[in-house]
Amino acid sequence: MHIRIRHPLLFPLGLLVALALLWGCVGDRDVAPMARRGVLDLSGHDFSQGGPVRLDGEWEFYWDRLLGPDDFASGVAPPAMTGHLPFPGTWKGFPGDGGGLPGTGQATFRLRLLPPAGEQRLTLRLFDIQAACRLWADGAVLAGSGTTGESAQAEGPDPSLVLAELRTGGQPVDLVLQISNHHYLQGGVPSPLLLARPGLLERAHMRAWGGGLFFAGSLLVMGLYHFALYFLRKKDVSTLYFGLYCLLWMGNFLTSDVTEWVVTLFFAARSSLVLDLLSIVFYIFSVPVGYRFFMTMYPAEFSRGMQRLCEGVSLLFAAIVVFSPSVVAYRALAFSYMTSIAFILYCFARLYVCFRRDRDGALFILCGFLFLGLVAINDMLCHLGLIRSVYLIQAGMFVFILCQALALAQRFSRAFTAIERLSVALERNNDVLREEMAERGRLEREVVSISEEERRRISHELHDGLCQKLTGARLRCSVLRQKLAGATGMAELRLLTELLDASADDAYDLSRGLWPVEHDAGAAGPSLEELARTVSASSGVVVSLRQERRCAACDNPHATTLFRIAQEALANAVKHARAGRIAVELRCAGCPGLTLTVTDDGVGRSAAAGGASGGGLGLRIMSHRARIIGATLTVADAAQGGTMVACTASCPKCLEASPDTGRPEDPRDAG
Repeated sequence: MHIRIRHPLLFPLGLLVALALLWGCVGDRDVAPMARRGVLDLSGHDFSQGGPVRLDGEWEFYWDRLLGPDDFASGVAPPAMTGHLPFPGTWKGFPGDGGGLPGTGQATFRLRLLPPAGEQRLTLRLFDIQAACRLWADGAVLAGSGTTGESAQAEGPDPSLVLAELRTGGQPVDLVLQISNHHYLQGGVPSPLLLARPGLLERAHMRAWGGGLFFAGSLLVMGLYHFALYFLRKKDVSTLYFGLYCLLWMGNFLTSDVTEWVVTLFFAARSSLVLDLLSIVFYIFSVPVGYRFFMTMYPAEFSRGMQRLCEGVSLLFAAIVVFSPSVVAYRALAFSYMTSIAFILYCFARLYVCFRRDRDGALFILCGFLFLGLVAINDMLCHLGLIRSVYLIQAGMFVFILCQALALAQRFSRAFTAIERLSVALERNNDVLREEMAERGRLEREVVSISEEERRRISHELHDGLCQKLTGARLRCSVLRQKLAGATGMAELRLLTELLDASADDAYDLSRGLWPVEHDAGAAGPSLEELARTVSASSGVVVSLRQERRCAACDNPHATTLFRIAQEALANAVKHARAGRIAVELRCAGCPGLTLTVTDDGVGRSAAAGGASGGGLGLRIMSHRARIIGATLTVADAAQGGTMVACTASCPKCLEASPDTGRPEDPRDAG
């Protein structure tokens, strides 16, 4: 069944994409109080009923200074504030004395938190702060990640996840946050700081790891599955590239901050900066591998020149990421995102062309890549700080893999349908062929039967006509010789008599060769005896005959054909094998039937093949006769040298099984 799915499927997938992007853009809208001019009032919030609270809003911002609680102590002149920076956000481009601030540098942030009344035990979450940070609460160190410093050499970047316990007694809490960034493009707080009751944020972290493991496991299974498909059918290279594509994205998920570095569950903790660079390398190489997957699926629609360009750009960016300083690497990543978006748009256009041309599985792959591409563009713009959204790449990859599985299922369905059609057609053709072969066999047997009947008729006419006339002429010559005894011309008359004797003998021999008189009653034995005597007398080769028959008079319908095969085998042995002795054996001791064996002590098949070509023709004639009656013909070297020809033909009496034993009945057991 040929599956044709058109535009109705595009509508629900497009709606799914729109809802996902809408949720990504508005799902993190503010639902809690926002900080105003460095103060966040949470006095009216009930942590026991609500979820996590985001410490978003305007924090006091002190540029190019790593300040501590002592710098804000009472009795000390407060430091000059640069302004209020909204969280989450970056200080890059923030108005400063000389214009917009750079992305690298160091700064201090301060927030006065007004908690609810009463004793509160809360958990504070800091995540992915670029590149190192240190947090104080009321003068005590609360949490930190990496080592803050005023230069790249002094800084120890580690934008990891930190969960710290914060206790409040209903009194205002003074939060001081140091951040230094000399390795990333944009310093600041890209992810929100969260505050919740104990256990809530820990469970969210476990859910993030669980989701990351689920998606990574799905990619691993799909990758190995497509590798297996490739090794089973190496002609389809697209499965190899899709499997590699899945494994590259699995590596990206395991090492990315999207899954909160779930790889640390299995390996000793490494610097999150190294893991981030590793995830970038996985992402960069996934672009040309994904393009190769499309190109091997649809080579007529995807350009090889674009493939070489994609691979060259990816190798260049990968080399920059691996061998350049981190700041340069992340700057190259921004350009890589731009080229990736261009490749995504190009693939959109080419996949749409494949869909319009009704290429195999193009609709499913187009829908899946449409979702993945839009999600990837969303994530890249979000990572560059151009839009505020959430990362959706995991959902995008899941939908793309699902659509690829549907496309693969469609291909298998079409292949199985085609195989079923071919099987039905093949079976139908086989039936016709079997009927034709049966008809051909019937016609061949009829031709042989007609040929044998014609041989019998000619033999009888020779015997009853020419042979009798030659015999009469010979007798008249004998009488004439007696009457003209002593007369002149007797020598010529004697020669004429001898010629008539020889002609009569030749005519009788020809008559017996065409159809021996003894053969009429199905007596294959006497016919073979006459044949053996004739061949021995005419060739001077000793021909012996041995018979072992179950029935006194053989009524095997194939006896005539066996007689002809014996004739041809004896003729071959005399002409080509240069035999001195030939043994003929006819045996019928039970199933499978009647067996004829002709063995000579000649030079063997190899030497005989170099002689006259009649031997090869004789073998083909014997094979043809055996095939007509369904007999088994074997031509092999004899044990003591020479050649052995054996032919076994079935017997109707052997095929009639006894109802008691299931074995052939022996006619000698009757009575």
